[in-house]
Amino acid sequence: MMDAEKYVSRIIEFLGDDPDRPGLRETPRRFISALLELTRGLREPPPQVKFFPMEDSKYVGRITVNDIEFTSLCEHHLLPVMGTVTVTYEPLNSEVPGLSKVARYVKWLAARPMLQERFTARLVNELKEVLHARYVYVKVCALHMCAMIRGVKDEDMYMTTEAWSGDLSNEELMELKQTVHCKVPRIVLTKDY
Repeated sequence: MMDAEKYVSRIIEFLGDDPDRPGLRETPRRFISALLELTRGLREPPPQVKFFPMEDSKYVGRITVNDIEFTSLCEHHLLPVMGTVTVTYEPLNSEVPGLSKVARYVKWLAARPMLQERFTARLVNELKEVLHARYVYVKVCALHMCAMIRGVKDEDMYMTTEAWSGDLSNEELMELKQTVHCKVPRIVLTKDY
């Protein structure tokens, strides 16, 4: 970690500031710690999914886990991406995973540099296998700091992506597209002080 901190100090110098001044002395360590936290999915194994039988039931039906919050990094700028994921799936059998396991999987997969489009596609394909699902439909809504604070500098712009995998009829897919929603995280920017 010490080598990485030295590189951050050199970047601070390159930007024109003094990494040894009191306000920046601990910044390289804090920056590296933050990056390690935001990319922990690269080093941690995927969460284990435990299933619970649905007693006296052969059909579970459709399950939706709404607005799972995640934080990630844009792989182009290493700036934060904040969003929510809604996952809809139908189990193949009468076993269902614990509710928190879907959220843990989303957060684990998001904890790495990413493109939202690739994240959405990978999430739907992996969840289909992990959840033993007949189908999985995923919708992701996210704010990208790279677009909010640099470049186009648009505070209101967000991205929505969706993907699906499995045995879905056209009618089921159209219904999912119309009824599954995710919410955009709100960042309140106060202009009056």
